[in-house]
Amino acid sequence: MNEELIVFTHNDLDALGCMLNIEYKFPNVMKKYFYTNYANIPQITDDIERHIQQHGNKHLLIPDVSFATDKESLRRLYNIPGIKITHIDHHLYPAGFWDDFPNMKVVWDKTKSATLLTNEYLGNNGKNANLDKLSYIIDIYDLWQYKSQHFGIAQDFNNYFWECGIEWLFNEIVNREYKLPENYNNVVNSFNERSKAHIEKLESKKLIMRSGEMTVAFTNEFFNQILIKEMDNGQQVVIGVNDYGIVKIRLHQETKLSVDQINKIRLETTGESETGHLHAFTYKMNKQPTFENIMHEIERVAKVFEKIANEI
Repeated sequence: MNEELIVFTHNDLDALGCMLNIEYKFPNVMKKYFYTNYANIPQITDDIERHIQQHGNKHLLIPDVSFATDKESLRRLYNIPGIKITHIDHHLYPAGFWDDFPNMKVVWDKTKSATLLTNEYLGNNGKNANLDKLSYIIDIYDLWQYKSQHFGIAQDFNNYFWECGIEWLFNEIVNREYKLPENYNNVVNSFNERSKAHIEKLESKKLIMRSGEMTVAFTNEFFNQILIKEMDNGQQVVIGVNDYGIVKIRLHQETKLSVDQINKIRLETTGESETGHLHAFTYKMNKQPTFENIMHEIERVAKVFEKIANEI
């Protein structure tokens, strides 16, 4: 493969793991990276189409991007003349989703992170101990393997990622032969101190509310730290909502709710039957995120949980 490889991926830690595995497999291949936050998938699709028209790329690798709620964008990419697509993903999809794309290579497994899927698909496993360790830790984080003895390390790595940014961290790790940068411990320690202080401030302002086994946190930052603390204390559902109207719903991995009940909750809260993961899904409110609208939305979500949890 001598031409430029296009990589279309997410903008989170799992995406970084995919990028590291791709770089290790194809160190001498030119790459053009495109990142999505999901809300801008159509716009990034436009950018990719223009880039291919200008440069004549033949290969498009898509790790860790879910098209479950935007099939049309995937169709647009699939229909670009002469393009070969490989899609590596682990998000939930409706049955038969890929039937419309018979010529696309699909690597899908909801039990593994996209990083681990990429690591295995590219045949990297066992070839670089540092890369294997990073892939392993990312898999623990992304699948929320809270019983793992390395869960805390995985959380620290994710926090470090968001402090540093995907492109800088990618280049640093590759240049250091897949070892973490020297500033890792200092950055993680600083993050943990700020997190503790922020949560204490939220508590004092009553922006973390609890009702039975449900916790609602109104915050733009440190949601994962609140989530872990609340679930460690026995909460079964933790909901985060920020000033932009983004609602994050997280259920305990050992929730008493059945899979069918969770799927009903996902559908009634997000409007989508297949999005995110079984115990973790996110959506944006349809209305403007005013204080009144946010409170009404949280009340609506709480009623959905109450109704479905009480179904026989």
